[in-house]
Amino acid sequence: MSDSKPGSEHNLNESNMPLLSEDGTEKTEETFENELEEKKDESTEKKKKDKKLKVPKEKPGYDHDNLDMTLRDSKGINRDIDLGFDDILAEPSTAHGFDPIWRLSFVLFTQIRKCVYRIIAAFIAVPLAIIWAIIFSILSVILVWVVRPIIRIVQLFLAVFKELWVSFLQATLEPLCATAGALFGRVKVSNNLV
Repeated sequence: MSDSKPGSEHNLNESNMPLLSEDGTEKTEETFENELEEKKDESTEKKKKDKKLKVPKEKPGYDHDNLDMTLRDSKGINRDIDLGFDDILAEPSTAHGFDPIWRLSFVLFTQIRKCVYRIIAAFIAVPLAIIWAIIFSILSVILVWVVRPIIRIVQLFLAVFKELWVSFLQATLEPLCATAGALFGRVKVSNNLV
């Protein structure tokens, strides 16, 4: 689509506004602008009403009703291990085996990998989910109740130190740098070839 505005004289064909008003007279640019402003006002009022009615929802990962059973790695954190048959095994064009053997290898590889993964996951998924939930909840508690308050205390002390350091630099180094800048700002360097 082009960047021209609806109703502009260069883009009349793409405009969704009628060129004639209801009484059959031709619309002017002011009429188009007024109609655009009215539509914008209506849409902003509608958005404001929608915002008032919306209730904040929990994060999608915390609600089991919104659990996506088909796309289980929606953030792509395990892309590096999402390997298929052709990512691991490949025959170059100069060395092909028998086609039925290649198909059988493909089926065996994919099905055995899927079955073994499911069997092992069936035994360790629930206990590991419990262990990881405990670990991450402990980490969350430590971050919220220990680390963040300590960081805030350090920031407060560093803010005082920053004030002192800035004052010290303004009293000592800033006048020296301003003087040196004024002196050396007038120096002209020219390259003369001999």
